[in-house]
This record gives sequence, structure tokens and C-alpha cells, in this order.
Amino acid sequence: MNMTSMDIYFEIANKDTLVDLLLEEGYDDFYFFSCKRYSAGAFLISAEEQVSARRDFGLFRLFLHDTEALVLSAAIKRELKDKTIKIFMTGVKEL
Repeated sequence: MNMTSMDIYFEIANKDTLVDLLLEEGYDDFYFFSCKRYSAGAFLISAEEQVSARRDFGLFRLFLHDTEALVLSAAIKRELKDKTIKIFMTGVKEL
């Protein structure tokens, strides 16, 4: 059975929207990690971000079947169009 680790990186301001979407779509078993995105000054908005060269981000990790991950990623991109969001999939095997 092919399983996928799905990582969703997003601006922290979008956390509640993503939680609502995941729950509405029936996903109630996922993980959240607080993280920072380091980038060039042009991508940072506030003066504080420009000085520190980082921005507050979050990461949700889910373990899904491959087809579920593709369907969910499409729903997320529809819901959060025009937002800074990156989604990655990696094949995994539960031990």
C-alpha cells in the first residue's frame, strides 16, 4: 500500500484556515510544527522580518494514501490561492 508523507508549509496567519479546511475534508489526524522561513529581504514584509531575514511559518504533516494526498493538495490550493504555500509529498512505509 503506497503511503505519502504530505508536508504543507504556510504563512502562520493561514493556520486557522488550513485547520478548518482539513477538518471539513475529514482529516482529523495530523501534526503541526512552528517554523521560520529564511529568505531574501524582498520576500519579507515587516521591518522586523527584513532585519532578521525570517518569517513565521507553520508546517502541517499528514500521512495519507497517494491519491488522497493529490486530492487534498488540490483543495488546499483552491482555498488558499494567491497565498504563500508549498506542499511536498514523500513516499513512506509504516513500520
